[in-house]
Amino acid sequence: MGLKKKDKKSRRDRNTGDRSHGSARLELILMIAATDKTFERSTDGFWYGRCLHCSSSLRVGATGQTSASIEHIVPVSAGGSNSDMLNMALACISCNSEKGVRHDPNYPRDPRAVEVIESLLQRRLKRWREA
Repeated sequence: MGLKKKDKKSRRDRNTGDRSHGSARLELILMIAATDKTFERSTDGFWYGRCLHCSSSLRVGATGQTSASIEHIVPVSAGGSNSDMLNMALACISCNSEKGVRHDPNYPRDPRAVEVIESLLQRRLKRWREA
């Protein structure tokens, strides 16, 4: 019996750092981009915007390529919503990972984690655009 390759839900494009996502995840990413004032749709079919954390450039393609990851501002593990668009934003992968490692496990016990998350919530509110 031969070994089967596992299907990968996302694949990294070696040239751009973009990832392709499944249709449900892509739809969510596009919904988040549509509610963020920093994201604008270009004539090339991509949405271009900024990371919630560091303001670096992000792009989201209609066919699934993106350099963004979904940031749950209040972690789901701490009661944050998986469906509230105000709790979700787009972030670069490195910023989202760093927050996940440094602050999410300590929220709400650590005052610094609370400060970071409150700051991100305020930034998300300032960037909010009705879709």
